[in-house]
Amino acid sequence: MSKVSREELARFREGVPVGIFAGLSDEQLDRIGQITTRRPFAAGEVIIRDGEEGDTMYLLLSGSVRVTKNLFIKTARGIGEAEKEIIVLPAEWNPYFGELALFDPRSIRTANVIGQEPGELGVIRNVDFIALADADHDLGYPVLKNVLQKQVEVIRKANENILNLTTALSFALSR
Repeated sequence: MSKVSREELARFREGVPVGIFAGLSDEQLDRIGQITTRRPFAAGEVIIRDGEEGDTMYLLLSGSVRVTKNLFIKTARGIGEAEKEIIVLPAEWNPYFGELALFDPRSIRTANVIGQEPGELGVIRNVDFIALADADHDLGYPVLKNVLQKQVEVIRKANENILNLTTALSFALSR
């Protein structure tokens, strides 16, 4: 299986809210390329399953994926489950997912990621990244900082959503 090239990884210096490889040199990207393997995926294939443990991070090299969240709803017949689509991510946006697994080999996945169009992933295993980051802190620190910056944005949005839901519930209960 071929490795991912520097040119392919350089795309991931950019991204929303931050590129995972922002701040890394070309030589550092070469080192990451040595631990990044390619994996094709099909339309409809589940790449990440909400609630499962994972020890890999993925870079979307081509194709597109759909991100969904499992929802549990109390009904008269018990607890029902539904799946809510969050977003479709095309490779052109340089998305990456499962990044918490770089630092936690038993990371719990927080959403489903499903192939929308066939494509290819770059796969980085926790054990390989940790070994690389331990050997080169100048490589590991920027990646850690970028992941943390993305997670801060996720927490900020979650806090806003909780406030909105709490406000809506308060209004509904006061009627």
